[in-house]
Amino acid sequence: MEPASALREITVADIRPNHYQPRKEFSPEDLKELADSIRTAGLLQPIAVRSAKDGYELVAGERRLRAVKSLGWNTVPAIVRDYDDRTMLTLALIENLQRADLNPIEEAEGYARLASEFDLTQNEIADLVGKDRSTVANLQRVLQLPPAVRKMLETGALSLGHARPLLALENPTLATKLATEAVEHGLSVRAIEERVRQDAPRHDKPHRGRPRKEDTRSPEVRHVEDLLRNRFQTDVSLVRKKRDKGELRIQFYSTEDLNRILETMGAID
Repeated sequence: MEPASALREITVADIRPNHYQPRKEFSPEDLKELADSIRTAGLLQPIAVRSAKDGYELVAGERRLRAVKSLGWNTVPAIVRDYDDRTMLTLALIENLQRADLNPIEEAEGYARLASEFDLTQNEIADLVGKDRSTVANLQRVLQLPPAVRKMLETGALSLGHARPLLALENPTLATKLATEAVEHGLSVRAIEERVRQDAPRHDKPHRGRPRKEDTRSPEVRHVEDLLRNRFQTDVSLVRKKRDKGELRIQFYSTEDLNRILETMGAID
């Protein structure tokens, strides 16, 4: 009897894809580069699989498997282990996250599957993938964006920083319109936050009126705001007053968002 964990040379045709793979897009250029490297130096790291009724199911190493297939290999070195379904999804997520290969939607959908299919809490998911709970919670919220906006995130046309403020807009048409404008005209994150601040309290009605005043605040104030925006992943405004006094406002758009910000501050566990 073969051990539960062993390095074997297995037939490529007997390996089926990991149906928990969160990554949907694979760059042909990257695969070609990897294949060229394997052709020259060999496969330095074996793939990982688990036994299945009709052969094997891939656990980790889809890029490597695709590369050796393109080279015409009939067999491939593989570590064969007994993995449960939760471990399959977790390992696939971690492998991609460590290389920063997943786009925000793929990563968020992976976390959502861990939550829905395996009844994991956000704290448990964060522990599994080695991230803060607030990061996991905040990223999952992007799945609430309209389909067209999610597609922009998937393709990289829209950054995660640009997309987050749009969550405050309940009108999907307005959110999509603003996202499209951000892509086409290169709007900054601050510009989107300003538009959302104006539109959201007015029930998503487009802004009308006098042109916005030019921002005449000092670079130091704007720099502090940018630092806090990056820290709390939401809109922040800082008002300096006389005698080194002032006011700091941190926006939140839902109870969940408030809890996330408080957790980031360390105010709650």
